Amino acid sequence: MVGWSLGIAIYLAVVALLLYRAFRPQRRPEVVEWAAGHGLPAAGLDWDQASRYLHRSRCLRTVGFVIPLLAGGTTSIVWALAYTQPSPPFPFDLLGAPSWLVGYLLGALLAEVTWPRPGSQGVAAPVPGRAGDYLGRPALILIRVVGLATIVVGVAGHWFLAGQIRDGFEFGPAPAVTAAAVLVVMEASLWFVAHRRRPAGPESQPMLDDALRATTIHRMAGACLGVMFLLLGYELFSIGGGIEGQAPRIILPWAGIACVAVGAPLSWQRVGHPRSWPVRRHTSGEAASPSDTADRTAT
Repeated sequence: MVGWSLGIAIYLAVVALLLYRAFRPQRRPEVVEWAAGHGLPAAGLDWDQASRYLHRSRCLRTVGFVIPLLAGGTTSIVWALAYTQPSPPFPFDLLGAPSWLVGYLLGALLAEVTWPRPGSQGVAAPVPGRAGDYLGRPALILIRVVGLATIVVGVAGHWFLAGQIRDGFEFGPAPAVTAAAVLVVMEASLWFVAHRRRPAGPESQPMLDDALRATTIHRMAGACLGVMFLLLGYELFSIGGGIEGQAPRIILPWAGIACVAVGAPLSWQRVGHPRSWPVRRHTSGEAASPSDTADRTAT
């Protein structure tokens, strides 16, 4: 019982720390660092607006992360104490690490949806925005490739390899279905955020607006890619542990571990929290001029 008490205390302390860090006031040096990453000029920048948006986004992302974390952890603890089983049944078993990142993604989207664009009137951009303006094409391609790979591996493991999985190993369609749902939500969210109306005002206002959109898109993309790697890693590890054949039983589990231990953290760090945030607008399907690119690039 002492071990359980200590574990629960650590668990609650982690949740409390996450909430404290999320809801504390936004510090000016953090906003300055964020603006520098976007290449925003210090003169004329609406620091108050940037601080309020970043604080709102951080709070909602953290709440979206903590809700499934708290629900899943509480369910697992209660189930283990009451039924002495390793994990709760469906649908409570879905409240694992991927659901935390899904909640984080939805929190970032909610922050954007509920954020009123500054200015009395919003004006549509002359050319509709694209997700590629805010997020590099390699990252977009990687999200779709890893997402589709997760779906394919899940379908293959559940329907075509079922006869080769040893007794005692279960492999359901939940990871593939979850990956498909997250991928659809991500594509729709990217389109929505990129196509939101841009505010009227001096040049610094659209630049700040682009930087805020880029922040939201990067946060969502990093969480989505992390979810895909976690699900893919689970699939590969599960199939590798149950399939017959010496080579697959060695290669697939290690590939799954690499997805979870390397792919997911790098997605979180390099895509969701980059040091620079390039924003490149294009016109009429053509690349923007060098001067325009320099103005819109965060590096």
